[in-house]
Amino acid sequence: MGYSPRGRPILGPLVLIGAGAVIAYVPLRFEGLLSIIGGGSPVVGFLVGGALACCGVGVHVAPSFSTELGVVAMALSVLSIFGALGGLVVGLVLGLLGGNICIAWRPAPEE
Repeated sequence: MGYSPRGRPILGPLVLIGAGAVIAYVPLRFEGLLSIIGGGSPVVGFLVGGALACCGVGVHVAPSFSTELGVVAMALSVLSIFGALGGLVVGLVLGLLGGNICIAWRPAPEE
């Protein structure tokens, strides 16, 4: 699932980076709305989104840690509910999906 020529995961990190971008964008774009309904501060959403994108980059750079970083990414996605309302749920779903893909990724079998 999503192998590159060098045996690195592709789909999981891309989904995690996209989730991080959505989670970081929502509190910056909808700051007034989030403050009315109690969605936290934009700084928290920006930090969680940035950390999620860093998990995606980390999985691509060090595929041997894909399971651990996938778990961290899933935890950050759930925590994004408090800072950014989960990126209006889109970032939350993308983060959980990307984390699951990273956990399930295994290196291509040797031929």
